[in-house]
Amino acid sequence: MDFAELNSYHIGGLSSAILRCVPSDSIRYIFGATGEGRRELRDDPTHALYYSNYLFMQSDEDVRTWLFSSQPNEDSLDVLVYCHRPSTPARSATPPEPRHRYLAPNAVSNWAHALAGRNV
Repeated sequence: MDFAELNSYHIGGLSSAILRCVPSDSIRYIFGATGEGRRELRDDPTHALYYSNYLFMQSDEDVRTWLFSSQPNEDSLDVLVYCHRPSTPARSATPPEPRHRYLAPNAVSNWAHALAGRNV
């Protein structure tokens, strides 16, 4: 578990915070835990969250929706980063979530660099 400060309500700001903790070339999904999902993660981090308790994040609107659905004064904001697991003889590569395609390679890095070019 790592902690980072979110200094923007854009996907680029979230990406910058994530890149302080996770290498960008392995990121496949970014999830934001919402409402009850944040509490469930604290109670049992190994327990799977219901679809209604997290949000796939890949745009500025997704980040703002996640922020509005959270109360950061009461709880910390929880982001889960799903990374690529390469195929080995003992394990197959992790398959993508059926309803959502993987993020494009280096998407998180590109978002972070694009934010740096904005005057936010």
